[in-house]
Amino acid sequence: MPVVLKIDPQRQVVYSAFYGKLTADEMIGHRAVIAADPDFKPHFNEIADFSAVTEADVSEATLRAMAANPSLYNASVVHIVVAPVEPLFQIASKFRDLVRTSRPNLFVVRTRAEAYNLLPDASG
Repeated sequence: MPVVLKIDPQRQVVYSAFYGKLTADEMIGHRAVIAADPDFKPHFNEIADFSAVTEADVSEATLRAMAANPSLYNASVVHIVVAPVEPLFQIASKFRDLVRTSRPNLFVVRTRAEAYNLLPDASG
């Protein structure tokens, strides 16, 4: 699966870096990988980084299916999608629009620096 999951308990961040060709099965299956990780906590914030994705095969039906699943995270969590190129930015923005009520703190940005600037202070 072209995704690397890193959970940082100190910073309270779940970081997923996707790369190569992104498929619907990988997007949907990654939820279970996060949930099964013993370091995962539902109050951690999330960054999904698509900076290294070269091709995306994710339909609107896939986005709707993902949006229909309840979030693994608490409602107050900040979710950030890093999508530097326009096609990925559009896909992420569609997802954000679909989950506006269930994940009100979902942001789509172009760079990792923007993503880390949006994270709340873990010590707070």
